[in-house]
Parts: sequence; C-alpha cells; structure tokens
Amino acid sequence: MLMPRQQPGSSLRAARELYLEVTKDPSARPLVVASWHRSMEYQVKSGSLEAPYLDNPNLDSPLARAALPIQDRLHEQLADDPVSTMITDRNGVVLSRKVSHEGLTTNLNRVHLAPGHVFAERYVGTNGIGTALASGRPVMIAGMEHYVEALRDFHCAAVPILHPTRRTLLGAFNLTTIRQGSGGMLMAFARSVAAQIEAEIAAITSRRERALFQDYMEACSSTRPGPVLALNRDVVMMNEPLSAAVTGPDHYALLDHAREIADHPRLEGTRSIALPSGRVAELRVSRCRREDSDAGAVFRVRLIGRLQPTSAGSASPARSSLGLVGSSPHWLRAVADSEAAFVAGTWLHLLGEAGVGKRTLVAALHRAHGAGRRLEMTQAPPSDSPAVTERWLHDIGELLVVPSTVLVLSDVHLLGDQLRQRLADLLVRLDGSASGQLVMICQPSMVGADDHLDQLCGASVEVPPLRHRYGDIEHLARLFLRKYRPSGENTFSPDALALLQRCPWPENVRQLETVIRGLARRPSGRMIHVEDLPPECRVSSHKVLTTIEALERDAILRGLLDRNSNVQRTAQDLGISRATMYRKMRRYGIVPSSLT
Repeated sequence: MLMPRQQPGSSLRAARELYLEVTKDPSARPLVVASWHRSMEYQVKSGSLEAPYLDNPNLDSPLARAALPIQDRLHEQLADDPVSTMITDRNGVVLSRKVSHEGLTTNLNRVHLAPGHVFAERYVGTNGIGTALASGRPVMIAGMEHYVEALRDFHCAAVPILHPTRRTLLGAFNLTTIRQGSGGMLMAFARSVAAQIEAEIAAITSRRERALFQDYMEACSSTRPGPVLALNRDVVMMNEPLSAAVTGPDHYALLDHAREIADHPRLEGTRSIALPSGRVAELRVSRCRREDSDAGAVFRVRLIGRLQPTSAGSASPARSSLGLVGSSPHWLRAVADSEAAFVAGTWLHLLGEAGVGKRTLVAALHRAHGAGRRLEMTQAPPSDSPAVTERWLHDIGELLVVPSTVLVLSDVHLLGDQLRQRLADLLVRLDGSASGQLVMICQPSMVGADDHLDQLCGASVEVPPLRHRYGDIEHLARLFLRKYRPSGENTFSPDALALLQRCPWPENVRQLETVIRGLARRPSGRMIHVEDLPPECRVSSHKVLTTIEALERDAILRGLLDRNSNVQRTAQDLGISRATMYRKMRRYGIVPSSLT
C-alpha cells in the first residue's frame, strides 16, 4: 500500500531539516534543498547507491556526434589531471566518460559513474548530473550536498545542454573531481565546454538543414515543381502549391504518413496514400543524405481525385459495399481495388501488416463475388524437406488449373529464397494454362525490393494499418463491443475512446478485437472508462510482442498503475532490480508519467 504523501510545505521543511542534519551547513542553497526534497519523494535510499544500467546507450544522437569529438580534445588537455568529463543524455544516462587519472577512475567505478549507468535524481538523488537535468540550470554539487552517502567524496559541476533553436533539453556536460578547490573555476570550465557543444550541435543541425533546404529548393525550382514537402525530425517545409491544396485533416494525414516514410532511410521511390477527404496523394520520395547521415526526405506530391463532402459522424459502423466496417479513404481504396481485381479474375497480391484484415477481406470478396467458386487457403509448408515442398508445389499446380478455384496463398513472406524461386518458376509455367485465381498474402518490407514473385500478380494492393485508418477505430470498437455483448447496453466514455484512438495498435484490428473481447467478458457498468482499459492501451511502442513479452509488459504496467508510477516500488514488487525495470520500460515503450 502506498504511503500517504506529505503536504508540499511540510515535506520541503523535512528535506531542509534532513539536509542541515547531514551537512551542518546553515546556508543551504534553495536549489539543493529542493533537490533533496525530490530525492525524498522518489524514496531514494541515502545509504545505498542504485544507478540503473542501460545496455548500448545511443551514441548516434546529434548530442553525441557533436560532444564526443570535443570531449576527446578536452581529454588530451587534461591529461593526468584528476578530473573526469562526462556526457549524458536528457534522461541522465552516461553516454561517455573520459578520465586519465587512475585513482579517480577507481573511485568513479566504485560508484558506477560510468557509461550506461543512469544518474537521474529519481534513482540516485541529488548529484550534479541529475540535479542539472531536473532543474534545467548549471549546478555545482559538492561533497555533503550529495543525497547518497557514496557520492559525498565527489565535487561535480554540471551544465544542461539545450537544442540551439528549440531550446529543448538534450543532455548535460559534467565535470567530476575529488579534489577540493575553486568551485567557481570548475563551473566556469563546465559552462565553457557546454557552450562549445551547443555551438557544434548548431553547426551540425545547420549543415543538415541547409542540405535539406538545398534539395527542397531544387525540387521547387524544377521545370514543373508542383506541390513539394521536405522534412526531417526537426524541420518541415512545404511550398505554396502544397499549402494551398492540402488543408485540415488532409494536412495532418499527409504529414503523419510522410514522417513515417522519412523515419525509414531505405524507403524511396513512389508511394500512394489515401487522404481523409477522399483524395489520393502520390508521393515521390527522394532522400537527402549529407555527411554520411540522413538529413531528411523530399516529397514531390501529386494529388489525385476531388474533395468529397464530409458526412456527420455516426455511432453506427460505416460499411463498404462488401459489408466491411470502415470509412477511411485508404481502407476504402484498398477494398475497391481488391474487389475490381477479384471480379476480373486477376491474380491479386495483398500486402499488409499482421492483423490488418487481409484474410477477412478475401473472405468478404468471395462471399460477394465467388458464387460457384471454391475458396482454398494454404500457407508456407511446415517443413523445408524435399518431399514436403514437392508435395506443396504439386498441390498448388493442381489447384490453379481448376477454373472454379480461388487459391489463397498466405504468409508468402515466410518462404525461403529457394522455395520462392521454385514457386515463381511454377507460376510462370502455369501462366498460360492456369484457369484458377491466385491471391497471395504477405507482409510488406519482409523481402528484398528485387524479388519477382509478387510481380507475377496482375494487381497489388496494400491494406493500411489500423493507425492510418482515421476514424475507423471508434466504429470497429463499437462493432466488437456489440459482437461480444449483444445486449448493446454498453458504450465508451469519451476519454476511453480517445485513448483507444491514440494507441498505435502494432497488431492492428486483431489486437483491437482481442482488447474489446476482454473488456466484454469483465463485469462492469454500462460505461467503459479509461481505467477499465487494459495496460497495453497505454504504451507508445509499435513493436509486435511475443506472448511472454506481452505478459511481462502487462505485469510492469499494472504494477506501475498500482504503485502510482513509482518505479522502485514496482521493481521490488516484481522481484527485479531497478536497472532491469528501467531497461524493460524502455523496451516496451512505457512512460511512467503518462500513466497518472
């Protein structure tokens, strides 16, 4: 059971009294006392040091790329001086440490002040790194001002490092020594180095943005520029033709898709996306690469179709002509293109992430247009033994020469290279004699771009993931609730619906149905509220988890919810170390502050 929190005033007085008792310093600085107060709130143990460890800290960030060369030069200047320099990210993870004095190295290792360890106040209390990050100010934490006893031999000067234009926190530069001397000189040195790092980040950012701007301007000044968009994680640029043509929901949908494409450096070429207005945006993607890094992407945009009138929202599910729920333009286009190919008897290649409804779509097509035709489903053979694969290929050949057969070949992305080639050879041989219809189902980006198997189909359709089906989540959630609670007496609160719509749904419609089925089986009132939703609706990760991983994620989430987001107490309840807890939270996309 959680301890009741003290009133802010009394807990701050308690922190000051504890600080005076430990340090015997009557001139306590308010910044340090406030940090001790936070340390007490975090329930940090002053008698033991527990700095979580994170495997493989990110050294490919703009901060690391700018700071590490400066730190190397500084290390040469401080040779044999008992001073350590450190770079940390905004979460207090030590990215790099330089020290040439053997005695200081031993002392730092003793308290885990080394790369990979986390020195945020939440874990180790008042210290130079954590307090600078928490307060957003340069700080000097000397000796007894440290909250944890093991750190009280050290004198630390830390300065936050901010993004040069957005002024958001990127990390900190820290100087640590065990030599008592002029704190003013130590702080002046730390400020100077932090300023150099910020200047270098500005220069790198400027070079990347100049490169992106140059490519953007070239696209805009071409013979027939049309609408142009350029973006990376920091910058969005669009010309007047695009700004005038794409507004409102279309604007946000276009940026959402473009960012997702830009986050995958290998995605180039042309991609088409459906916009909420009913139009299609054809994006011709070109990467901007400078200085061995990806500076962003430039999109030449072609808009196809006309704006469609928007209808008032309805609580009833919107359905396509096949009876499938959903009114998202991207979804409706996928359904319409699939239907046209199916009716024409064209071999169809259906792509889409797991759980988006590819098999459901095929079944609906067969119900509507498959009268007199038999639907056969097969998947990759369970074994790669010659006898099994020969029989599998023989069965496919036999089925495709029957005119009344619709053969659905699922999980094509799981076929090995040799079997893919043999299947392609078989389909090429059957091209003139096959009278049956083939539908191949696979997941995108699972095979090489030069693969020819999918090109044997006359039509290729990509079924959109649930996160791109704008407005359909509410309709699907209500449909599944009626399916598993036929009485129809239940509904969702606005907050619960909003949370469902923000969830990334890495397993798509299948995952949403599983969640609603679980809710329907639980006894509850007529209204489903946020607190009724399972923990998986509260994470930001797009990673598809195994059954064991999902159970582990849910146990962590439930523990954090029960413990009011207290990481330390949740770790104790689960019987794992705080370092392990921290790693798993990062892996599963769990942010404690978002759970309250």
